[in-house]
This record gives sequence, C-alpha cells and structure tokens, in this order.
Amino acid sequence: MGLSRSDRGGRYGDGMSDMSDPHASASCQPTTSEPHAPAGSKLVFIDIDGTLADDHHHVPQSAIDACRQAQQHGHLLFICTGRSLMKIEQSILDLGFDGVVSVAGARADINGRTLFEHLISPEAIDAATEYFLAHDIRNYQWQGPDGMYVSRGYMQYLQAKGSAWKDPQFASRWHVIEDLDTRGRSLGASIRASKGSYFADRGNPTSFEDTCKALSPWFTAVPGTYGKISDNHGELLIPGVDKGTAVAQVARTLGYSINDTIALGDGGNDMAMILAAGTSVAMGNGIEDIKRAADIITDSVEDDGFAHAFSRLGLI
Repeated sequence: MGLSRSDRGGRYGDGMSDMSDPHASASCQPTTSEPHAPAGSKLVFIDIDGTLADDHHHVPQSAIDACRQAQQHGHLLFICTGRSLMKIEQSILDLGFDGVVSVAGARADINGRTLFEHLISPEAIDAATEYFLAHDIRNYQWQGPDGMYVSRGYMQYLQAKGSAWKDPQFASRWHVIEDLDTRGRSLGASIRASKGSYFADRGNPTSFEDTCKALSPWFTAVPGTYGKISDNHGELLIPGVDKGTAVAQVARTLGYSINDTIALGDGGNDMAMILAAGTSVAMGNGIEDIKRAADIITDSVEDDGFAHAFSRLGLI
C-alpha cells in the first residue's frame, strides 16, 4: 500500500529509519523566528487503530488516497497514536505522514527529529509492577524508545494472536520482563518507557476503578482496547501528558492556531485530542463517549469513514 515519496508529499517514507533512533535527542532547539502556517492549511492528527486502520491493521485504499490528496492540497498530517514509534508498522509509516505523535502524546517527531519525549519515572514503573503482581494482573507491557517490555502473560497473548509477535519488523523489539537481566536493579531503573498498558484475565475481581485509584499517584489511567477479552483493561499515561497536550505543542511549534487543527479518533486515549483540537471527528465504530464529545461523527473505518470525514471537512 506504499506510495512513491514524490506522490505522498510527507516526510516519513523511506527515511523513517533515521527518525526511530532510540538515542535521538529528547528535545529540539527552538527556531530563531516564529513559524507561520500556510494560509488555508490544516494540521490533522490521526489515530491509527480503529481510525486509519481496521482491527486487522489494514488501511483502506480510500484512506490512503484521502491522505495523499489532503497533503497535495497543502494540509499537514500527523499520526497521533497510543503506540510507541517502534510499534508502528513500516507499511503505515511509508504512507508518508508529515510527523508522528506516539505513546499517547509522550513523544513527537517532526521532519526526522524528536521534538519532545517524556519518560515515566522509575518509581512509577515499579509501583505499577508491584500492583499488578499483588492483584494477579498477569498481562501488561511498557512501551519506550528502546522497545516493548512485556510480562510473560502478555507475551503468551501476543503469541496466540500470531502476527505481532512473529512479525520480523517487531521481533527484536519485544523483551520479556521476567527474562531481563536487571543486574540487581528494579525494573523501573532498568528500562525506559513512556506508557504502560494492561488487561486482567476474565474473572479477576479487581475493577478498572480500583486500578485507577490505586495508581493515581503515578498515572492517569484511561480505558484500553481489550474490552472483548477483559473487564479491567487500561492504558497508564504520564499525568499531564496526553494526545491533547501533544496537539497543542505541535501546533504551537509549527505556527498553527488551535482552530486550524483537526483530530480523528475512536477510543478512550483519543478523548484528550478530541477535546483539544479545533475540529474533532469520531469514527462510527468509536466508543460512545468519543461520539458525544466530537463535532462530527463519520462512518466506521470499514465503511470508508476516514475518507468520508476528509471530504466533509473539505480537506480533499
């Protein structure tokens, strides 16, 4: 589904490997002059799962065409995902987006450079890990610039699914927590991460509300994407850092008014950017809270809702 780089107009095609360097600078120096957005240009933030791509990680051709046409009309398109940069399929990056906001707003990359990156404190990682062990929550992961660190239970879940664990693009990036040689240090002191996620097995008596309350000194918890297999599932975000704060910071950096920003999403971790953007779009397959908060509700991802939204917004 890749497009030639000259057709795409975006910057994250075949040069993407340079951007994913885990040792990239955590911030960039400000420019000497204030940037100004081109007249009529919109800055569009796009969630991946359930928005750009369906449950099988397939991006409809109509969405690919819509992205290309919008860029040709002078609009800038940013992926804005809960995934870490290392967990995004190369086939999606090769579509040629102008930038990537990853790990639910904790990192942004623009034009091959890291604009900002926030990391979870070691103490917070250790507190959550201890909580998971104490409450028999066996499926959890931490995502960061060096890879994905997963519990053995989560590894078994991925192996059962097949594609994510066996995909050669990601194979070297998974690290099983129980197998790590931490040299006597705690897990939090041994890894770098910007977001956590978890799901409890069916029948586990610990509720999402219980987990939110217990981890509130260290994290902001939002509902996760495991509703079909778990009654308690969520993403653990750095307090004060989310997709909404990333939308605002990227817009300021590029000289866009917040009124000229657009956000498209479907899930719980999209709420912050839906509320922050000048115009917001909920996918037809989105959760009810997102639909209530958004300015526009489009069709589902499977029914070309992404392209329909771009058309309705005048981007194409």
